[in-house]
Amino acid sequence: MKEIPVRSSFALMLAFEEPLSSIPLKGLSFKNSEVLSWGFCDSSKPGRSITGERWVLHSTAEYAERIISQTGPQKPSSATLTKVAEDLFQEFQCTGIGISQPYFKKAHRWGSAFPAASIAREQKCLWDVKKRLAICGDFCVSPNVEGAIISGMAAASKVTEILSSL
Repeated sequence: MKEIPVRSSFALMLAFEEPLSSIPLKGLSFKNSEVLSWGFCDSSKPGRSITGERWVLHSTAEYAERIISQTGPQKPSSATLTKVAEDLFQEFQCTGIGISQPYFKKAHRWGSAFPAASIAREQKCLWDVKKRLAICGDFCVSPNVEGAIISGMAAASKVTEILSSL
């Protein structure tokens, strides 16, 4: 079995009393930030509460590696997570978007949640024709929902090919 190299990240969960009307999008990528990688409006998912607004921000892998190198690989202390929450939120505020203070702010570490490299970039999924087995996921293409969907579609295509030949 192929070993998948992974990277850590920190995530910051934020809840605001009012929607962040200054942000017209429900997802953001942060370019040229050493702290933030991307964020999304968790409230925009179907079936979520419409009161207030919740956002999740993810750190860059480099930021996470820097914090982990200073504090060690064990579970982060509450002091470390408080510092991470402040760092990520401060960077979010520095975008100039005009972000209010949240009523809830909590950081946590995603241990090894993100693949460092795609392992099936060309095929988009892992495929064993003899076993008729397809393995898909974000680790095959890119570490995000789009990568998972593309990989899942490639796996479904492989399975469909086999089924149509029976």
